[in-house]
Amino acid sequence: MDSLFAFTLIFIVYALGDAVATKTKGVISMMLFAFVFYLIGFWTFLPSTALQDSGFTAVSNALVCLLMVHIGTTIKLRDFVEQWKTVVIALIACAGVCFGICLIATLFIDRGYALVGGPILSGAIVAALIMQEAAQAIGREDLVVFASVILVVQNFIGIPIASLCLKSEAKRLKALITCGDLDRTVENGAVQNKSALCIIPPIPAKYLSGNVIIAKLAIVSVISTVIANATDGKLNKLVVCLVLGVLLKEIGFLEESSITKANGSVFVMAAAPIAAFIGLVNATPQMLLGQLAPLAVVVVIGLICLAVSSVVVGKLFHYSWQMSTALGTSALFGFPTTYILANEIACSVGENEAEQNYLRSKLQPHMVIAGIVTVSISSVIFAGIVANWL
Repeated sequence: MDSLFAFTLIFIVYALGDAVATKTKGVISMMLFAFVFYLIGFWTFLPSTALQDSGFTAVSNALVCLLMVHIGTTIKLRDFVEQWKTVVIALIACAGVCFGICLIATLFIDRGYALVGGPILSGAIVAALIMQEAAQAIGREDLVVFASVILVVQNFIGIPIASLCLKSEAKRLKALITCGDLDRTVENGAVQNKSALCIIPPIPAKYLSGNVIIAKLAIVSVISTVIANATDGKLNKLVVCLVLGVLLKEIGFLEESSITKANGSVFVMAAAPIAAFIGLVNATPQMLLGQLAPLAVVVVIGLICLAVSSVVVGKLFHYSWQMSTALGTSALFGFPTTYILANEIACSVGENEAEQNYLRSKLQPHMVIAGIVTVSISSVIFAGIVANWL
């Protein structure tokens, strides 16, 4: 396929996927739409090299590293300290899903399916990329496809459960609302963003071009790769990228939300999922049918582990079962969907602006932090660990 045609096809698919996601309020995600399109396309009319011909695959791995460093720059350590109970609940829920599947599911299905399914069901695209790379290294194309299947299915499962739990929690909070509660509603933007650990002076705005920001992200990505290689693969380079992104943003070397400030988010986010879609080239209808049973086992065990771990730990911290379960399910879709869901629920349950603001202040901080902890941090670390077990 001509490179321009392939490039155009990718963005048309993304554009249609975004429209469908907006129309269905996230029930059908862009990733799901693209997954189904490419799956059917490779079975029927698309050449097997369609994605490679776009040129994205040549830079996809490099851009994923930049993306992980960028995700690190969006994380504020101060927020984690303030919401430490939420962090603990989300972390244990994510660990419960990941390692619960890895340990229990192996009793019922092939060990490879269990090890691939655990980190991805408790994570997202980056965890999927880590596990797909590990599966390719051992020549298991069926596991590469299974990783893509889990990645798509998790949104279908997680978003409805989280919506129901958040709506129930919002109604519970609304019943407890008093005038005093409304007066204490948190005002967004009152907290300063500058880190107390910042020791490197910022680059003057006139010199801080998009190229400078991307160059710094690339430098950190290279350093992360060198560190990971020095450990003979025991540390996954994407995990190192994430950690260095957080630390170097805190001390002032990297800008907050770096890729967004460099106006590069569209192309980076477009290239990052390509590696996951390429795995569909080798998927056959027979292969997918053979994965239905492992998929069901992974999902059922994962949801049971999620519910038990979330509710038990939530009880210890005096969180309602609705809130703790919603925090746990954030592992299935992550930020920014956690932010969007909390806002939608607050608007639908609150009868006036004061109630809506109150509900936002009670739901959004917890859900945002939980989404970052599960998908952006813990699942990446857990995937890096489990990848070595394949």
